[in-house]
Amino acid sequence: MSVHDRPCDDEAQQRRAVNELTDYVLAIRMPGSPPAPAGIKTADVTPATGTDDISAAVIGGLRSSGLTSADFRAKVIFMAPDDARCLIHYAALCGFAGRRVDAYAGGTVLEFSRLAPDGSAFTDAGRPEGHLMWAQAGGPGVPAAPGMPTVRLAPDTPRIAAPEAVSVIRYAARLRMVAPPTARDALAMFLLIAAIRRRADDRFPYLSTGTEPAPDTKDDPTQGIDLEKIRRAAAEYRQQLRAARRGAEIVPPVPVSAHDLRVAEANNASITTVLARLGSTADSTTGRWSCPRPDRHSNGDQNPSVKVFSDERARCQRCDTEKIGPVRLIVDVLGLTPDEAADFILDSDRTVDTRRR
Repeated sequence: MSVHDRPCDDEAQQRRAVNELTDYVLAIRMPGSPPAPAGIKTADVTPATGTDDISAAVIGGLRSSGLTSADFRAKVIFMAPDDARCLIHYAALCGFAGRRVDAYAGGTVLEFSRLAPDGSAFTDAGRPEGHLMWAQAGGPGVPAAPGMPTVRLAPDTPRIAAPEAVSVIRYAARLRMVAPPTARDALAMFLLIAAIRRRADDRFPYLSTGTEPAPDTKDDPTQGIDLEKIRRAAAEYRQQLRAARRGAEIVPPVPVSAHDLRVAEANNASITTVLARLGSTADSTTGRWSCPRPDRHSNGDQNPSVKVFSDERARCQRCDTEKIGPVRLIVDVLGLTPDEAADFILDSDRTVDTRRR
């Protein structure tokens, strides 16, 4: 498991990070987040007010943002404010997405989505003797916690300490995490701990200050912010959205006009034929096509990035949040109206200026 090296304080490193950000389709922000580069779609998640329940406030922010699970089919990045409390929003995003989400923090793109799916590569020393109810983890300076063992992690958290430390993190029923002060280090430590504790999914710790009293029960609410509770609440909200779509009301069909029939006919055309007319080429090994919108890729990248599906739809992993059909592709590439796009598709001899309008 690894993340990008700690950034240097030079302009070249900052330019590389900005270039990497342009590979993303959607940037998610919260209060205090840095701005996303121009041209990237953004969504703001602002916690709901009027409640003292942090989990309810964060889920309320997800609801008001309008985000759906379909948004996370594209490349998504979380623009983290430089504060360890960004972990609260990040936990919700991971739960809603059903996976780890990349983050931008401390001038660096952290590609958490590429981390190994679990922390089994870290060897532990076996289960601790007896039942370990609570434990605490943090950086080298974290103070010992009353009534529980404390694990201190090295600053470069991907290089965990001794197997005995892994055992404590992995087998404690509940774990408090005293996060480093910067978002970059807090996120890296958080994902490492969650992976080591993973069972069916990552298991998130409590976000702790390290000053809480000794716990009385397994689910003692005084131990900090339960990030696992927030992750599960966001995952449940995603399931609610899916159930609502399945239970949508069925209404009689509206007669389709001749105009709409022509657009529908064009949308059923061969997507590969349309790609070829736009100047795209297919890779014989992967079956993917070059994207006819290279201006949206960093440095004009021409690597095959368009996947073609059997329903005559296609999706570029860098440009599209979902599969699109021939008409939408023509509209997007050539700047035509849907009517003009239909004419272009259905009239194979038709030519237009292929320069973006």
